[in-house]
Amino acid sequence: MNNVDFEYLSYELNTAGLFGSDSALANMFLLQKKYNTDIKINENILYRYYYGNENRTGYAFPIPLKAYNEGSDSTDGTFGYLKKAIKFILEDAKKQNRESAFCLMTQEQKNIIDACLSKNFPSHQVQWKTNRDDCDYIYLQKNLSDLPGSNYQKKRNHISRFNRTYGDDWAFKSFPENDLKDDILTIAAGWFIEKNGNDNHALELEKESVSLALENAKMLGLKGGVLYIHGKPAAMTLAAPISPDVIDVIYEKALNEFEKDGAYTVINQQFSKKCGDYLYINREEDMGVEGLRKAKLSYKPAIILDKFYGKIL
Repeated sequence: MNNVDFEYLSYELNTAGLFGSDSALANMFLLQKKYNTDIKINENILYRYYYGNENRTGYAFPIPLKAYNEGSDSTDGTFGYLKKAIKFILEDAKKQNRESAFCLMTQEQKNIIDACLSKNFPSHQVQWKTNRDDCDYIYLQKNLSDLPGSNYQKKRNHISRFNRTYGDDWAFKSFPENDLKDDILTIAAGWFIEKNGNDNHALELEKESVSLALENAKMLGLKGGVLYIHGKPAAMTLAAPISPDVIDVIYEKALNEFEKDGAYTVINQQFSKKCGDYLYINREEDMGVEGLRKAKLSYKPAIILDKFYGKIL
């Protein structure tokens, strides 16, 4: 899909009630190259097919557009929309000579699909699997912003240490209220070098995607910010809406020089304070990285959103 198609989706995609990071328009746009994603619209329903690893190969949950008229083809509620969508998926998989499979499904989506198959496609069923590495970590915005109670004492200690180290010689500026594109790119480039990104294709793609995100910031609804220390850009973050209630943190990078003194804790809190329009903040998966999992758990997620994948038999 091109930018014109995504511009249309930015107004028409109906993601109400969705929590998964894959449902954010920004991720659909930015991950097209990484997963060689096939995205199409048919009869006002959005379809996505990911070519990734086993747990990321298949059709994601179909999403209706605002223009979709549920009553036009069925009085059967969600099953009316899903019945049409699953029929299309089965036909499309055959037409494209690809495996009929699902991926990135939440427990609720999995249950709905199973019920729809049982009722409308009894000869088919899905052999579901899950991978803990794919689970999204979702937090209450007010918890990340306020860091309340004993659960967050260590986080408040980190911030206190940061303030003792830097005093008043730091600032957080919000994007897009301020033109921070160059500073965001500076941090992304510096972080890439520190992580030996030239030897890691996935990091190369991520670096490219930061530039692509900033070029299309308005269309994607991006917001974020930069943490400055001694007047220099030290950390950055960029996020995009999943639904009216949930925002997804897509990028968060701090340079090594400042990481040890709590830069990640500070930019996390400072940005969360700017997200008061959202009830939840999705900070995505840990990819099975032990240190990252420990860090995400330390912020006490309100929801660990399981993701399922499976072949249609």
